[in-house]
Amino acid sequence: MVCLMAMQGLGKPGINMGCLQQGAPVDTNFYFPGYAEGGLSGDLDYTGLRISMYQRMPQLPSMNSVSQMIPRLRIPEAILNLSCEGYPTDPKSIEGQFKKITYPAPGHSPSRMYYKYGGSHFGTMADSNRFARAYRSENLEFVVNQSIWFEGEAKFADIILPACTNFERWDIGETANSGGYSHQQFIQWNHRVITMQHKCIEPLGESRSDYQIFLDLAKRLGLGTLFSEGITEIEWCRRLFDASDLPTVISWRDFMKKGYYVVPAPKEENRAPVSYRWFAEGTKKNVPELSPLPSDYTEEWRKGLQTQSGKLEFESSSLKRFAPDDPERPPISKFRPSWEGHHNKELYEKYPLNLISPHPRYSFHTMFDGKNSIINDVKDHRVLVDGYYYWIVRINRGDAHRRNIGHNSLVRVFNDRGEVICAAHVTDRLPPGTVQSPEGSAVYDPLGEPGNSPDRGGCINLLTPSRNIIKRSHSTASNSCLVQVEPWKEGGE
Repeated sequence: MVCLMAMQGLGKPGINMGCLQQGAPVDTNFYFPGYAEGGLSGDLDYTGLRISMYQRMPQLPSMNSVSQMIPRLRIPEAILNLSCEGYPTDPKSIEGQFKKITYPAPGHSPSRMYYKYGGSHFGTMADSNRFARAYRSENLEFVVNQSIWFEGEAKFADIILPACTNFERWDIGETANSGGYSHQQFIQWNHRVITMQHKCIEPLGESRSDYQIFLDLAKRLGLGTLFSEGITEIEWCRRLFDASDLPTVISWRDFMKKGYYVVPAPKEENRAPVSYRWFAEGTKKNVPELSPLPSDYTEEWRKGLQTQSGKLEFESSSLKRFAPDDPERPPISKFRPSWEGHHNKELYEKYPLNLISPHPRYSFHTMFDGKNSIINDVKDHRVLVDGYYYWIVRINRGDAHRRNIGHNSLVRVFNDRGEVICAAHVTDRLPPGTVQSPEGSAVYDPLGEPGNSPDRGGCINLLTPSRNIIKRSHSTASNSCLVQVEPWKEGGE
């Protein structure tokens, strides 16, 4: 790819790689903070607050004095083995990919309490039976889960803090804007919509908003005022509104009444430049992204690419300096056969089907799935069999025929790591030897001992390998593995 782009002239019309999502007629200069841009956290280290909002919305800063961290993929090892290591990339510079961390960090003890907040790891992390075993380990003394739905890992918690739904709290946000996590992520769409989330009803039962849960905990620690700065949820929404460019085009009163604002596309002559044309023309970088930062340029800021030479590199100078003899990540790109694929003859004889597990089409990871909602009526998402909604696995018609598998029949998809009960979709759209089932099930429903029994909820990631793609990187290989598929009957194989 790099060779092709170099020979054809990277940046010339029609010759580009990366930045390809930029170009839709959206206004990249209109500012509204994304979900990782600070919000009300005041976090200076792990959000974009000090870059984008330090002048727009002054607030009490916060910082975590504990530098210890654990790569998400290695949480089970940290609990079960009381130690792990990894390379969680620091994106501020090209050197950030080489920073190794160890757990426990020097001077720190292993963690004994786990506060789980967010989507289920069972549906999204590889070899997720490890998480079930970690939850049940004596090394983990106490677990808190903050959830709306009783799904995934909530049932493993000692205490569940019930969070309310979006209909029961105030919020403000922009669709597809993850600013602070990824710069100008809204360019994934061809329009920008900023929405005021109105509180429809009071929280049901004993549930509370996430903000209120954190505030109540902060009060018990004597930190309530420092957390809230003495204002309510809707007042924080107003502060975020005022910190954006919205007040220049719509009043708070009108925005509250209308509930949304569509950012108009700029005239063509005012649109931000795109792609690598600046590189082909030998000028300074002029696309509206902040990276790389000045320290990563070899000669002059905004001049050249983010490589140590500033040019397209067939041999990576940074990898050559860091680990020139690393067989897993050599400085020159080479073909490496998969360590779990048909090249692995012994494993392939035992598990002759290659499972591909992409992101789901009808849910976003675990979001929307497993809520007894209308998504269950989507026949390509889950299938109702004997009163239970089963996750889908797609299998080639010939492979299904040889295994006596019919359309929508229940099958066991398994390997040495686990077993998942799914409904088979027989199709001609997959080549022989390949099966497909998305990650992202919100339901973890083991038929026996958690971590050591078949799951009928659909957590395909029970089957994927927890091995990093390479040792010197926090990289997952959770989209492909080898499995076998057989008919399944309740009460036996």
